[in-house]
Amino acid sequence: MKNALSIAGVDPSGGAGVLADIKVFIAHGVYAMGAITAVTAQNTKGIFGMQLVDTKLIEDQIKAIFDDIRVDVIKIGVVPSVEIIKSVAKTLREIKNLPPVVLDPVMSCKNGDIWLEGTAKDAIVEELFPLASVITPNIFEAREILKRELKGEGELKEACKELLKFGTKSVYLKCGEIEGKSLDIFYDGKEYEIFSDERIKTTATHGSGCSLSSAIASNLANGHSLKESVKNAHDYIFNAIKNAVIIGGGQNPVNHFYKFKV
Repeated sequence: MKNALSIAGVDPSGGAGVLADIKVFIAHGVYAMGAITAVTAQNTKGIFGMQLVDTKLIEDQIKAIFDDIRVDVIKIGVVPSVEIIKSVAKTLREIKNLPPVVLDPVMSCKNGDIWLEGTAKDAIVEELFPLASVITPNIFEAREILKRELKGEGELKEACKELLKFGTKSVYLKCGEIEGKSLDIFYDGKEYEIFSDERIKTTATHGSGCSLSSAIASNLANGHSLKESVKNAHDYIFNAIKNAVIIGGGQNPVNHFYKFKV
């Protein structure tokens, strides 16, 4: 069995963050591990509080895993402060033979609300992008990083090229609704892969970004190429949204276990 480590925060409702990543890892037959960066108070209706984990403890969590257990892939999610970003980056740079890193550069919600401000956004780009095999920003995060509006497939493809200049090896850009379709673009520096789907009419997409990045990580851990991994992850998330479950009164989570009868 392959082993995956998520470095992210805790959503107690289980829709996003480390708990969602663990579900995705298990759904892909991968052993799941997690290093916690923050604990939140949230549910399907919103986020009501957050407590950051001390940077020394975050470092110790990561080091404890690598001192004892083989790690085949790392997924990074919420790293909510400059100090935490720098601490995670420093710890990972010290690891010999660092496994592939899938970075979800969490800066904004899918509705465009920006909640990670100023120097923390810059720190993610400067500290973590160069460590990443692939980054998975949404369109709002890409706009924040590139500091301009992005409209249409042509501009979005150009944005992928520009994002590579910050040091990541590849980009999976979650574009959202473009000209009536749900559009994602993957770019590895040589070729584009365009994922264009009919829009699913649903509000049950909570944690879809977290789950996409951890699905890519799971596929990489299982030995698939990067192109195969993003294609498999795209298909997994599409079906997880299509088969979403209703657990609360707000933005409900995707169904991580849609392939299983539960």
